[in-house]
Amino acid sequence: MTKCPVCGVNFQKGDYESLAKHISQLNGKNDPFHVGFIKDYIPMDNPDSPQFPSKLKGFFQINGNSLADWMTSVFVNRFYGEKPHQFMETMQRPKKSIFLGFGVEYYFFLKQKLKSLSYVMAKTNYDDVQRFEAKIIMPEFLNDGTEGKSQFSLLFKMCETLGVNKDTIAASSPLPPTLHSVKLWSSIAESDPWIEVMTSMNPLDILYSPKIKEKGAKTFFYGEGVLTNEWIPDQAKEFLAFLSDPSRDFAFEGLKVIEKYAKELDAIESVQAVFIRSLDALDRHLIARVTRARQYEGKA
Repeated sequence: MTKCPVCGVNFQKGDYESLAKHISQLNGKNDPFHVGFIKDYIPMDNPDSPQFPSKLKGFFQINGNSLADWMTSVFVNRFYGEKPHQFMETMQRPKKSIFLGFGVEYYFFLKQKLKSLSYVMAKTNYDDVQRFEAKIIMPEFLNDGTEGKSQFSLLFKMCETLGVNKDTIAASSPLPPTLHSVKLWSSIAESDPWIEVMTSMNPLDILYSPKIKEKGAKTFFYGEGVLTNEWIPDQAKEFLAFLSDPSRDFAFEGLKVIEKYAKELDAIESVQAVFIRSLDALDRHLIARVTRARQYEGKA
């Protein structure tokens, strides 16, 4: 089945003519999300052109590469290309406020991530998939920071050092872009097949993978020297180091699992579509981190 990579509308497998017509029509109505898809992935002056369906099909064509390679390439181009995402640019020489913006907005993302991965475990009967997701989920529930580390425990330590405690974060609300993205991920988790739920969340860890430069990224998600910079709090360094720890790098392992079952379940096209939808949600969430950071400037 082919799905719209913007709104998830279903089409017959391989029917890029109908998909192109759908995207073109909504582009003509100035729908910002369909307009954005064309701008980001299929740059054309006129999407009503007869060439649009073939260009659309060409974008999704895997050719001699693997699905995992296609997903990696699309991710790198979107967030780590010639002009890296604004969040990564901010993290090259971060102010203390960006750590708070990062931490507070990421708290809401992380809560949804654990829910989404739990849905994967509940919806699938494949033991290897359940074990893979359990490796990611269980430390967050079991390690409260007293005996073992988790993203939650390190996030709270970092933010508290900078003046925002755990209770304040938990009682706050995400900014609208993060809220919009969380609602999308939640909807996918509740309504879609497990392979699509997995695709909506696990590949997002590519953002922090220490392998990213090997895959063509122009930079890493934080700048060289950040972990040794004297004025950056140790708690912030510990949080960043934990996110990018090679021993916890499950991003590309996850892509291989997705590829294996996307083939087995004949779900490659729907996986590609939900992947693009999730990248757009990630983009909005990363913008929210930067926006939240501005609110803390002068306070941290």
